[in-house]
Amino acid sequence: MINYKKYIKEYKDFPIAGINYLDLNPIYKDSEIRDKLVADCLDTILNMIPPTFDYIGVVESRGFILGSIIAHLLDKGIVLLRSKKDRLPGKTYTVKHKLEYGESMVQVQEGKGKVLVFDDVLATGGTATGSIECLTKAGYTPVGALFLVELDFLNSSLSVPHKSVIHYE
Repeated sequence: MINYKKYIKEYKDFPIAGINYLDLNPIYKDSEIRDKLVADCLDTILNMIPPTFDYIGVVESRGFILGSIIAHLLDKGIVLLRSKKDRLPGKTYTVKHKLEYGESMVQVQEGKGKVLVFDDVLATGGTATGSIECLTKAGYTPVGALFLVELDFLNSSLSVPHKSVIHYE
């Protein structure tokens, strides 16, 4: 595994004072580094749980980027976990949750199947917890979660097994 941290740019006090935003865009821009990160995500998934799940639950919006690639490579479907209300048709379920810098929500269409949640950063766990709860309410079975980055010092805990590729202590 390569040192991805040297490609991640940190912005202090963004989006509000006291928050240090980790910008993964430099990784996304570099196809070689991005592809290595995708490969490390695949290895992490295979070492975490057998790929017996049906879908990758991609969290809006940054989870959409690599989560879609991973779903394609694993030949899995995608479930959209939207953070903008009423952007999905049909029967949907909504859960409000807290962020480290405010509040948000997650919405998903009704469905069935086993889902691996995928997002870019695990901080306090609010978005992940909201996603897991929303998927469950909508009829899915969340079986795990994968994150590109985890802020270990925030000591997040989830109701499903989870792994992260990059850790900040």
